Amino acid sequence: MLDKIKDAFTSKQLICTNCGRKIEEGERFTANITMPSEKEMLVGRLDNAIARTANSVFCERCQ
Repeated sequence: MLDKIKDAFTSKQLICTNCGRKIEEGERFTANITMPSEKEMLVGRLDNAIARTANSVFCERCQ
């Protein structure tokens, strides 16, 4: 349980699934996410939540 709480506040990088490039602040991207159950819904910084839950993330070039 404590690990899940710590994980919510640690930084996760958004990496393009196709080319492996790090998505930087202010850059547009597309993410495919499977809607989690209410119990598993994440709260915290948007980039961290997307990095943990996205099935794929694509930078603007790879869209």
